[in-house]
Amino acid sequence: MLAAMGFLDELKQQARTLQGGTDDAVDPATLARNRRLANGACQLAHDYWKDLCEQLNVIRSPSKARYVIGGRVALEGLICSNFRVAPQLQMLHGGAARYESVVLAWLATSGRIERIEKELPNDIERVRGALIQAGIQAHEAPVRHPTTGRVLATSFEFPAAVSASVRVTPLPDAGKVRLTFTNVDQLERVEAEYPAAGLRQRLLDDIGRWIIGQPQRVLEYAGGVKRYQH
Repeated sequence: MLAAMGFLDELKQQARTLQGGTDDAVDPATLARNRRLANGACQLAHDYWKDLCEQLNVIRSPSKARYVIGGRVALEGLICSNFRVAPQLQMLHGGAARYESVVLAWLATSGRIERIEKELPNDIERVRGALIQAGIQAHEAPVRHPTTGRVLATSFEFPAAVSASVRVTPLPDAGKVRLTFTNVDQLERVEAEYPAAGLRQRLLDDIGRWIIGQPQRVLEYAGGVKRYQH
């Protein structure tokens, strides 16, 4: 006769279910396969994005993104440029390398200088937060009354140049990858998980379409999607 499951065992089983596991220890062969798939997915993304950068840096595609700063000013009609890919590798014993992440980064720019004035403290902080999310360094200065010198507002002058990126991070033990999309079409960070075997050319093609504003289905089959908006 089987003994009744204790409370702690029940919690462990529930936690394993939420994490997608069924055993306390993953079979070594399965673990090795999962790690191989996760690393291979990063390698594929790295190779694909290197080629993608070369093409998009020539094309300089117009961006369909709309980046709202401070609730009213929208940066639109920008050009996608300065595409680059940055892998982060860990060297293992024997000289082998394992991916810790791969980042595809670019700028959405117009060449214009924007200016915003805000009076209320909450509005000022909202602008500051949006600029930080956009990766923009602004020149900030007080706006004073011409006679009394009293501070009336705060002005922000900044280039319309939003930093955007897509990061793939391996989840090797689970055989998955996490994709983090930052400012792809608005000031927002989106996280999503995929099976490592699912990071193939079709998904990478769709990510490229998202960047330049074409119809895509990047998040349709993603798991654990989380959105963080400013």
